[in-house]
Amino acid sequence: MNKPFALLLALSLALPLQAQKLMKSVTWENIKAHPAGLPVIGEIEPVASRLDAPSIWSVGAETMDRDYADFSQFRSFVGQTGVGYARLQSGWAKTEQKKGKYNFSWLDEHVDGLIAEGVHPWMCLCYGNPIYSEHGHDLNARLFPDGPIMDAWLRYVKATVARYKGKVTMWEVWNEPDGRKNLDSYPLYANLFVRTAKVIREVDPQAKIAAFGSCSPDREYIRQALELIAKAGGIPYMDYITYHAYWPVPESIVPYVKALREYVDRYSPSIGLLQGETGCPGQLEYGHAMKHIEWTEYSQAKWDLRQGLTHWGMGIPYSFFTMVDLNYGWMLQSFGLIRMNGSKKPVYLRPKFYAVQHVTSVFTPELKPTDAIRITVDTPAQVTSFGIEKGGKAVGCVLWLSGDRPSSSLDRRLCNVCLNVKLQDPVYVDMLTGLVHDLKGIQDNPSHNDPGTTRFKGLPLWDAPVLIVERSALR
Repeated sequence: MNKPFALLLALSLALPLQAQKLMKSVTWENIKAHPAGLPVIGEIEPVASRLDAPSIWSVGAETMDRDYADFSQFRSFVGQTGVGYARLQSGWAKTEQKKGKYNFSWLDEHVDGLIAEGVHPWMCLCYGNPIYSEHGHDLNARLFPDGPIMDAWLRYVKATVARYKGKVTMWEVWNEPDGRKNLDSYPLYANLFVRTAKVIREVDPQAKIAAFGSCSPDREYIRQALELIAKAGGIPYMDYITYHAYWPVPESIVPYVKALREYVDRYSPSIGLLQGETGCPGQLEYGHAMKHIEWTEYSQAKWDLRQGLTHWGMGIPYSFFTMVDLNYGWMLQSFGLIRMNGSKKPVYLRPKFYAVQHVTSVFTPELKPTDAIRITVDTPAQVTSFGIEKGGKAVGCVLWLSGDRPSSSLDRRLCNVCLNVKLQDPVYVDMLTGLVHDLKGIQDNPSHNDPGTTRFKGLPLWDAPVLIVERSALR
């Protein structure tokens, strides 16, 4: 073979997926063409995922157990998001197609592939296996009682945890057991959780275990099941409770979380809450969560930013659903950070993809929410805001117009804003566009009577998060 041609062929085969030609996102270009009306001085620099970088952010890599997505088509994009974790589903039915014979090769590709991209996998153990029962091996699969099916399930769990010990450090027991067909299944879930958790800890005493993956909006399923789990001695096996929050107005999740936290504290304050799966469609959907609403890629990116940072303000780790549009056969879902075609191949990166990059780059564990900073905004609109501290020092705030579900508008409202702390060199960061803006032209000098404040006249606000933050607190 001609040497130059052989070299060219080798290089082409080695090209990473992100080097392949993707279509441009018209929506993203339009967003970047409508910045806030302040001088631009820079933009957020995305960070790649690293196994040694602490993070509270995760992304969804679910449903590959049912082949709704092709990992090889989006693997190289996962590490570009900057997340620390990615959620997988284990796929009993795909792994054990003959009784007692496990083929983990497909799951090895996903676990090892994520680790190679600098992302820690965490895994949901869920759904049945048709070679043992007709309980279902998909969303809303029925839970099973003790007996031959449970025995086979526990053998599968033991084999799975043993194989990935040291690679997967957190296991979630089931996905949405309280789905529409299973609202009265909490006795079955309580038993399944306790028996599964005992096997997990037996194989890997250091493993973290998460319960529920709940999708009910009223907490009643969790309340009923927790009572039974406690009676069975299962609380010590529970490190996290995960829930899925698909509500059109992102901030409406706050009362739910506060009430859930108070209730869980009755059993153990050490049980953490974790938002394990949620996201927004990029178009009007006729199936699945938040259907029959005219979402767009504009409102989608705003929704994910608002929901993610609402959870950051409550101190709760968060997983963005999902990396790619999922092909269910009967529909091509539009929740993905990446727009996909019907052949499960990437078309373009949605604005949501860049929004996630901005969040993971800026909101590292060094930045923490604080109630010590009070933010006043002179607008009749509802405002959500959180103070930000770094190293115990106040460095700014994040705020946005809330109360309604995100719009597709790129218009901003000029508001007067006051913080009860004196910032030395604040800048304005638009979490959607990723642009960093100078604030000197609109910053008011504090009066002699109020020197410990920072004031701005005509600060652009909209229904997506923006930061007022010390320049030194940014990368």
